[in-house]
Amino acid sequence: MKKGINILLGMIIVSFLYGCTLAWIGLGAGVGIGTYKYIEGNLVREYPFSYAQAWDVVNTALENLQISVTRSMDEGTKGYIDAVKKDGKKVRIKLKDKGQGVTSISVRVGILGDRTEAQRIHEEIASVGGIR
Repeated sequence: MKKGINILLGMIIVSFLYGCTLAWIGLGAGVGIGTYKYIEGNLVREYPFSYAQAWDVVNTALENLQISVTRSMDEGTKGYIDAVKKDGKKVRIKLKDKGQGVTSISVRVGILGDRTEAQRIHEEIASVGGIR
């Protein structure tokens, strides 16, 4: 009985630390194109875009959402974009070429991560890229 309570207590603590229901089902699940992964405030999705296409799509999406780019670094196979929303929240987008025309795009909004806002940015990326 005591062991069961300790396990339950441990699961509750883990879910509070991660702030996400994914802690209950485990973080090791794979992510395919079209699905999202939310870890430590970053919302990650893999897109069927080459890296160069993904870079252009992300910049266009930010422009459409009127999010101002403050700094960016493009290394050809990975890079990041730092930006600021009109309300002052910082946005960081990381891109990484996964090969075979697939690029992983990670979006983080705010210090702790705002999943709803990150989802909105991903929806605009998908729209600009012609996925929706």
